[in-house]
Amino acid sequence: MEKFHHLYGPVPSRRLGRSLGIDLVPHKICTYDCIYCQIGKTSQRTLDRREYVPVKEILEEAERFLKEETFSIDYLSLSGSGEPTLHSKIRSIIEGLKRITSIPIAVITNGSLLSMEEVRKDLIDADVVLPSLDAVSSEVFRKINRPDEGFSAERMVEGLIQFRKIYKGQIWLEILFCRGVNDSQSELTLMKEAINRIQPDKIHLNTVVRPPSEKWVLPLDEIEMERIRDVFGEKAEIISEFDRHPPPILERDIKEEILEILKRRPLSRSDLSKGMGIPQNELDKYLPPLIEEGKIQARIFGESVYYEIGENRRE
Repeated sequence: MEKFHHLYGPVPSRRLGRSLGIDLVPHKICTYDCIYCQIGKTSQRTLDRREYVPVKEILEEAERFLKEETFSIDYLSLSGSGEPTLHSKIRSIIEGLKRITSIPIAVITNGSLLSMEEVRKDLIDADVVLPSLDAVSSEVFRKINRPDEGFSAERMVEGLIQFRKIYKGQIWLEILFCRGVNDSQSELTLMKEAINRIQPDKIHLNTVVRPPSEKWVLPLDEIEMERIRDVFGEKAEIISEFDRHPPPILERDIKEEILEILKRRPLSRSDLSKGMGIPQNELDKYLPPLIEEGKIQARIFGESVYYEIGENRRE
């Protein structure tokens, strides 16, 4: 998708089906530097909100995409390469998107800036907000999320509680578990107490499924995840893999599309197949040459092979 600078996908999402991503900030500008992040380490950790990308550019690209492309899209997702609520005009972007399409809008956020009243108001018109809550105790919060200085777990939880009071849409809270980091019984108890106060509509339980920014980070197994699901009750679900039938193959520059998607996050051969609507054996025509050219590289994580942008192509 070379002609679009701020859009990527549609990509398969385990929560949102086929999602068209919209980047609101440059690569890895974030309030956190999470140990499990699939995009890599944070290049600029900040709490500074500003118009990182012109609103006009984002809306023009979105409108052009929706007119030109024939992909089936379930959600427009404000997420991407950094923390989207750092964009000071995210409210204008949401309002603008709603003027040009009826596709529901999701905001995928780490939830850190919901402690600010202006941010809570900025997200009022989104259809669904998907914040994170990876820890509640100060020690674990600092270890897993590595927040900007001066930021606390208490402040983050209180922001989520206040947001629930004013927001009428869906809140799908995600907790990502890392073995030996935030999966202790004491941390689970604190999380459950906080969630009872936040009152999300859904609780999505996740673990490390793609190569994390820190190589020592490990996932939980299925039995462990099921045990945790029982702790959180009926609202909780372990996020399942995307399993829709892909759309027909369209004529396009497959190599460039692969590169654009992998710039955002590592994906397996299966992920690419589902997201791009290309059979896995067809992808085999493009992946090996891209590896030989040094444009992408393969990385083994767990029992799967993931493809990511090559070192010589990183910005």
